[in-house]
Amino acid sequence: MGADTHWFLPINPAAHPEHMPTDWRTREDATAVWEAIGRSQPVDRWCLRTGFRTMRAGDVIWAYLSKRQELCAVGTVRRTAFEGTADGGGWYVYVDWDEHRTAQLCRHPIPRSAFGQVPMSVGRVGPIPAAMLTQHLLEDQRGPVRGMPR
Repeated sequence: MGADTHWFLPINPAAHPEHMPTDWRTREDATAVWEAIGRSQPVDRWCLRTGFRTMRAGDVIWAYLSKRQELCAVGTVRRTAFEGTADGGGWYVYVDWDEHRTAQLCRHPIPRSAFGQVPMSVGRVGPIPAAMLTQHLLEDQRGPVRGMPR
């Protein structure tokens, strides 16, 4: 991982209440929150309203828990595809989540205050936050990155 283009994928945990733990807003570890989202819908396929024309296979994608305001998962874009349905269809991104790094991020999510950008919808990560997050990926195996919470 380490592609030049990074994306934020905002996810609202409150939209997945049927499996969410009662303390999902306040628990430090986001593992149960990420797992609850996975029980509610396939986490490797997400509907896109934006970004689908410029998102490419191999781009890095970060799952941002909007109500918790933190990053809890990272992976790469496998592909984007239009899928037609009776009501017209839509664009989807297929993601290969990095299980090891996602597990680490769930245990120690990166708060929005560490990267500064406010992801309101699927969109590119700005150059400064992307550099910080790339550094996080590069040093992930060697230990904590200065300035990044663990």
